[in-house]
Amino acid sequence: MSRRLNKNSRDGFIIVISLMLMLVMTTMGVGLYYSSKQTSKEVASNINRSDALYTAEACIADARLWLKANSTPDAPCLNVEPGKICQNVTSQNMSRWSLTNDSQILQNRNTAQIYTCTISLLGSAATSGGEGTGFDIGESDDYGNSSVNTKYFYRIRSTGTMNESSGMRTFRSAVEVIDSMIF
Repeated sequence: MSRRLNKNSRDGFIIVISLMLMLVMTTMGVGLYYSSKQTSKEVASNINRSDALYTAEACIADARLWLKANSTPDAPCLNVEPGKICQNVTSQNMSRWSLTNDSQILQNRNTAQIYTCTISLLGSAATSGGEGTGFDIGESDDYGNSSVNTKYFYRIRSTGTMNESSGMRTFRSAVEVIDSMIF
């Protein structure tokens, strides 16, 4: 008789162990789900921060293009007091950088990116030697005939903004560059 009691008690024990293992595995599954969800949010946040930096850098590229386009016949911003803002470069969004075969997700990301830049003339300094003006500085074989040119220094301050699609969080990145042009 004692064997029958022992066998019946083992059958019930297996059910209890099975239920406990299921509870542990379910808890682990739920924990992994929340962990992967949090990791996914962190990755998206890092991508948005990077996009804000790239947007600010795109504004600097546009500001340099403006400086180059307005550098003939003389340096831009000469009519503005040094240190004051002489030009604002803005974009409502980065959709002009989109390609025709971009996916809808990339197009939406481009419309969420906005940038603004300011250009200021900081000052100038006399330089000797060299050949060319503006962005067209070249090399010369004529070493004995040096000329005096003026080097103009410009500060470009840029802010790139990435608005998250859910509208809950906005990422901003600020970049400042000092550029120079020789005339």
